[in-house]
Amino acid sequence: MEAYNTSVYPVFEADQVLSQKELNLIVSHLEEQDRLIRKNLTGIGIVCGSELSFPSPNSVKISCGTAVTSLGFQINWKEDTFSHYHDFEISDQFLKPDYTKESYLDKFFKYTDDYTAIKNCVELLPAGSNAEDKKPIPANFFNNKVVILLLEVTLIDQKNCVTTNCDDKGKRMEFNVRPLLIPINASKELLKEYDISKTYSKIAFPRYNVPFQNAVVTGSQVLDGFRKAYSDTLVSGISNAVKELYQDHKKNLSGTDLSVLESVKSRIDETVNTYKSGVNIQYIWDWIYDITEAYNEIIDFKEMYPSVCCVDENWFPFHVVLGGNSVYGNSFRTPFIKTSDFSKKEKKKSEKLALLFRKLAHLISSFEVVKVNDIKVTPSQHGNYPLSKKSIPYYYKSVLELNKKWNPDLTAKNQNDSVLSYYSDLAGYTNKLSVQKPLLFDFEPYNFFRVEGHIGLNYKTAIQKLNLIRDSHNLSFKVTAVNAVDFLNKEVDITKFEGRWDDLETDYDLARKRVYNITEFAINWMDQHKATLSSQGLIGVGSIDNFKNILIQLKNLLTNDLKEFLPNYKSFYEIFKQLNYVFLFHRWCIQLNKQTLSVLAEDLIDRLDDINELFLDDPFTVIYEEANLRWQKVYKDLFFSTFIKKHPGLEHKAGVTKGGTFVLVYVDSSIFKASAPPKQYTALLTAITAYKNNFAIEDSVKQDLIKSVKLTDYKSQLITKPDLTAIDKCKAETDNIKNSLIEVAKFNLNAYYPVEMSGFILGNLIDVLQFEPSVKPQDNSFQQTVIADFFLPYSCCGDGNTLEVKIEINEPLSISLDKLKFCQTDTNEQQIVIKGKSGGKFSGTAKDAIVQKSDKYYLQPNHASIKTPKIYTLQYELEGEFSNTIELEIVAPQGLKWEVARDKNDVNTFHFSNPVQDDQHEYEIDFNDGTKITTKEKLVSHKFDFDDLNKQFEVNIVQLGETCPNQQKLTVKLIGDFNVSDFKSKDFFTEQ
Repeated sequence: MEAYNTSVYPVFEADQVLSQKELNLIVSHLEEQDRLIRKNLTGIGIVCGSELSFPSPNSVKISCGTAVTSLGFQINWKEDTFSHYHDFEISDQFLKPDYTKESYLDKFFKYTDDYTAIKNCVELLPAGSNAEDKKPIPANFFNNKVVILLLEVTLIDQKNCVTTNCDDKGKRMEFNVRPLLIPINASKELLKEYDISKTYSKIAFPRYNVPFQNAVVTGSQVLDGFRKAYSDTLVSGISNAVKELYQDHKKNLSGTDLSVLESVKSRIDETVNTYKSGVNIQYIWDWIYDITEAYNEIIDFKEMYPSVCCVDENWFPFHVVLGGNSVYGNSFRTPFIKTSDFSKKEKKKSEKLALLFRKLAHLISSFEVVKVNDIKVTPSQHGNYPLSKKSIPYYYKSVLELNKKWNPDLTAKNQNDSVLSYYSDLAGYTNKLSVQKPLLFDFEPYNFFRVEGHIGLNYKTAIQKLNLIRDSHNLSFKVTAVNAVDFLNKEVDITKFEGRWDDLETDYDLARKRVYNITEFAINWMDQHKATLSSQGLIGVGSIDNFKNILIQLKNLLTNDLKEFLPNYKSFYEIFKQLNYVFLFHRWCIQLNKQTLSVLAEDLIDRLDDINELFLDDPFTVIYEEANLRWQKVYKDLFFSTFIKKHPGLEHKAGVTKGGTFVLVYVDSSIFKASAPPKQYTALLTAITAYKNNFAIEDSVKQDLIKSVKLTDYKSQLITKPDLTAIDKCKAETDNIKNSLIEVAKFNLNAYYPVEMSGFILGNLIDVLQFEPSVKPQDNSFQQTVIADFFLPYSCCGDGNTLEVKIEINEPLSISLDKLKFCQTDTNEQQIVIKGKSGGKFSGTAKDAIVQKSDKYYLQPNHASIKTPKIYTLQYELEGEFSNTIELEIVAPQGLKWEVARDKNDVNTFHFSNPVQDDQHEYEIDFNDGTKITTKEKLVSHKFDFDDLNKQFEVNIVQLGETCPNQQKLTVKLIGDFNVSDFKSKDFFTEQ
């Protein structure tokens, strides 16, 4: 700001005669310096106070305060309340003063003419005013009006007239502060609309499955839990909040296209429709959470205040606006505008704010889940930290651009290459090894580990890779995994247990060895006396051979490993029982119609009794019962529905805190025990049953012999399945109890609670009392695949059973495709690679697009059933076993936006331009005249050789590097060249 009179001001000497000009110059200089200091070194506007309040509809209270006009005049106000008014006319001595002799006053009086628009106005008066024309303020008096404080500066002549002589006594300046009430539409020059300092509410994000209402059991239910993140209510709230925030700051964010911030809901809905049927639904949850965090970070950003370096004196030279009785009226309130160094600080804050908005726009428009096979653990922050302080997730595209916006503070210091990310090792991201491989360096500043890249992987592979990363980098968290399948009324195959039961193993080995010894002795004895036994009619040679073979097979069924024996115990027990009956029948036949027995017959009976007593001891049932009791305590911990109840505090944040437990959730129904026994058990049981039935014994005798053996006495502890036939009876009785409870609850609630509260409580009570005992259909989607992750903020699930149980040895049935992203116009069939047998069937949303040729299967990307661009699923089933679920994406071709313009100086030269500034794609341009180029340039020029045969060319532009061959055709045409010397009649071809 240039000073008015600093170039010249008087310097007085002794005995100097002072003129009025010299005195006025020094006064003007000092007064002007005061104003310059205020407005150029501090600021202008309402500094503090001067707040309006309305004690009643007929009065207004103005609190004490201080303000500085744009000319630098200071207005000090003492609190007062105004209940009256009078019509007021601003003096011409202020509006049009005569300062011809005081030309230096033109520096500020030249601005008074703007106040002519409100010359006739209303002045507010306190109740104790002595004004004769004061009137009480009526109702609605303040509507559509604003209160201003006018600093009325008047230049008054001082006259001393006596009779006919008036000596000029000079002039004086008077300053009066007047509270005026003027209409909002009175003057656009005096009433400028400013941004109101708004208070924005943060967006609160829901927690997973809280409040806990329904048990989360199957994989589909786990994924359903993430769908609350894109409920219409939440998404609409986010969209409206972001739009309002953007519109309030839009004028300060010029230079960047942020229009996506005005249509957040449509972008979220579009993305959700693409991914909602796939396994990556948890990343939609994370993405929407990021959007809310980016929004909240803008709200938390320190409030912006306007600032300037050079003050425009014409803004509010003699007044400040205090506001009105409405939000709109308050938008005219004069803010405090800082000057000097504040402008630089505010510029930096403005740049940071712009980056935060650009980051929010980038997050909304760049969500993409890329299929990866690498699991990465990235240090990050968890808790009360802004999004900028956390690492960049992996589900965004254009990460190199996002990196420049992610942390505005680091970007301002040119240190954005230190932001950690899943893509930190991407070419061009950073040269810092501590960012590329952060786990090799000190990560004490971080309290959280982002874990990414495991969703959609085979769970065994994911567990092995994650454990390898954790152990090789000595990371402080534990890993466990749980199965999201329904285990109600199902038996989990005990062979999946990888732990040890040493005491049971010993008991089993002893019982098995005893069976070996006794049966071996009996078999050898019968084999040695085969001829004699046959000749005496005690047992035939064929029967001895059959009996011998049965006992040998029985020994083979007693496997070395208890874990392999237990799942087939029931089948073995049936064989055991049938053999016992066979021995009883043999014993009865030997004694039939014989008063005395030979020594050999008694020895044979002794051998049969030895075996029979062995069966009656039934050691294997005792071992089986104890193993099952222990197994019951262990196997339920394998399932997500049990785990989530047993371990409180389960959260999803796409990672795990230091010292916490990372929980992988997968789906694998192959762990359940097969309903049919193995073929060798079935064959042996059939053979023994047939052998038993061939005995020529009356049925009544057989039944008496069978009843004489109380084998069931040894099975008292065996766990049986519940009787599902009782469900209907139970449901009917429960409904009666439920209705009675609801009636009692309704009576008591209405007596003690308001209607709204009692209705809410009663609704929750009805939900709790719903009786749904039916078994849920088994969910076979995403078999043996990681579908979600959670974490516990503490260490749990010790090194015992949980994780070990779920690691299987056998290679599972699986399917794969060489690529998982196709264009909807792609006509090339893609073979599906199956690990396992062919002859099964496909399921999933892409099943109709599969064709079989011989023993191979192919995907048709252009099939009508998968024409809509989105994520589709595919799964393979064979003999009750389900493969992994793969996700494939169908995308649609995108139109290009290239433009063409003819050169102004050469009609045969054309300029092809790509208006999309942030487009990094490479393009192939075929000019169709024998020239073809590949380029990344945004502007390409080409000269065409037009002639009588080639009057136009079809230029074909193809975008490279995308799934679909996005292309565009542009036509260039000849214009007649009759302005040149070789003019011919045929040159009048003038098509554009």
